[in-house]
Amino acid sequence: MSAAPHEGELERALAPALAALERGEPYKAVLEALLLELSDELADRLTQLQREARGAWLVLLRATPPNDAPPTALLVGNALSGVSVPLGHAGWRVTLCDRSATRLRFAQLRNRALTPGDEPQTVQRSDGARLPFEDGAFTLVVQETPLSAPDACAELAELQRVCAGELALLADNRFAYKRSSGRRGVFRVPGPFEYMRRVASAHGERSLAGYRRQCDAPRFEAPRAFALYPDAREFTYVVGLDEPLPSLELGPKERGNKLKLLGASLGLFPLLTPSFALLQSRVRADSDVARVPRVERLLDALAHSTGEPRGALEHLVATRGNSALLFTRHTPRPTTSTSVTTGAGDWCVHIGLSAAQRSQLVTHARFLRSIRARFPRAPVPELLFVGELEGLFLTCERRASGLTAPQHTGDLAVTRTLLEDASRVLAELVVEPARSLDEAEFERLIARRFRLVERFCGHPDTAANLRSMLARAKEQLLGRSFPRVVYHADLRSKHIQVDARGRIVALLDWGSGEESDLPYFDLFHLLVHERKQADDLDAASAWKLVRERTGLRDWERAALDDYAQRLGLDDAYRRAVEGFYPVLVAAMAESHWDFSRPRWLRRQFGI
Repeated sequence: MSAAPHEGELERALAPALAALERGEPYKAVLEALLLELSDELADRLTQLQREARGAWLVLLRATPPNDAPPTALLVGNALSGVSVPLGHAGWRVTLCDRSATRLRFAQLRNRALTPGDEPQTVQRSDGARLPFEDGAFTLVVQETPLSAPDACAELAELQRVCAGELALLADNRFAYKRSSGRRGVFRVPGPFEYMRRVASAHGERSLAGYRRQCDAPRFEAPRAFALYPDAREFTYVVGLDEPLPSLELGPKERGNKLKLLGASLGLFPLLTPSFALLQSRVRADSDVARVPRVERLLDALAHSTGEPRGALEHLVATRGNSALLFTRHTPRPTTSTSVTTGAGDWCVHIGLSAAQRSQLVTHARFLRSIRARFPRAPVPELLFVGELEGLFLTCERRASGLTAPQHTGDLAVTRTLLEDASRVLAELVVEPARSLDEAEFERLIARRFRLVERFCGHPDTAANLRSMLARAKEQLLGRSFPRVVYHADLRSKHIQVDARGRIVALLDWGSGEESDLPYFDLFHLLVHERKQADDLDAASAWKLVRERTGLRDWERAALDDYAQRLGLDDAYRRAVEGFYPVLVAAMAESHWDFSRPRWLRRQFGI
């Protein structure tokens, strides 16, 4: 979804970028140049709109009709939406329908780059209500932007007319208790009077019951309803509203919100959740086949491939990294304990929704195999499957017990145990004994990262600062001796599963890993990010706090010192890595993001 007041400004900014794409310039370079030209707010809105994880709900779609090969999909609304990319990767032949010729052409060229061989068709829509397609022209029809109020019923009737299989309608809730701004992580909670005005007004938004009535049509089944939580513009969970699964995870932090728990216990979640996904199927003669959601076939295939019993889909998560996570459970949850065990049929399934994520899943699978083989005691998940099933590329691993560490953020006892455990676990991942750093390895481990970050830093002062930092790093580290380790590169608390005490159960998400790299960064990064989250700091302030030590607790300093002692790292080495820490963070991002965020290093770290 997009914010209407910003559409004209964005469309004007797209014109030179579109001309560059027409000249054959690479999409990534064109997008990065475009983002640098936009204001920070508009750049955030564009990147949020283009996220492929907006299509994570597609695994819930029902089976495609057997006579339609390949299936066809129509996306009506803002053609820039990232939803068309995972649809293309999942085998759909996509048609984009938008009122803007500029957005249509830009999206077409984007998809040519991101989904090779599946360039979408485009149709510019007029202001008239009728869509320019034959009855039943598409297997799937997706309306991602809200239905307009004046002609909402006629518009929905048109969507149903051209739909031969299933209709996916994303809609805002009239009774929503908050709403996304369209920028990542920025939500608005209305005051009481504003909320009452919105509830009393008639501007196209409905309750879930209202949308169900609106969708009622001959030859269509009642829609299956899901919440996109917290908001359709930026959601993490897809939550079943007609069935108990998939559900919303309520960890310790959410359980501390008594008002939220009360609302959930009273059944208010379907009434107040900000937005919905409504999946409505056309009635078919072969209804038994057509009623099977793709995810059910996928889990059946995984059970066959792994030889394990198939669990139920407990959670469906859209990640910020543009993948869909399926968490299944076959082992019953305990009813009287917070300790959650896992066994056969309890899986974590990663589905890549973009080409970049597919590549990272391959790396992730390789690291799980190699770490378990080389370091049998290392707490990483057991890989069960990697490959393509039901037209989706995925990895499947044994679901780790416990909870991800952010669920305990702010619990100092748990955080202390986590850091103590992390210093020990990470210190065991040594792949080469200590030796001095020569020119060739300085280039591989450090200088190339500086050059990558400088190339995309987006500001001349930042580039000058990076060159000074590189010279200082070379002076500090060339000839210095240290061991090489398996390098996670993105070890934040959300990538660690812990038990109730904070002991590490599993180190997750190795898609950015390096086989032999710098020690100390992973633990330092974990501590910086943990303080950032716990104390609500920006990245620069958290980096400064940990680097200067003055604001650290004794046991936080002890974890860093313990790791350094185990690996024989002197203080000079540690200070050097701490000094160019932001470059290592940015280099990981630049190596794996689909595009560079504008002026990211300057905005995040003040460099």
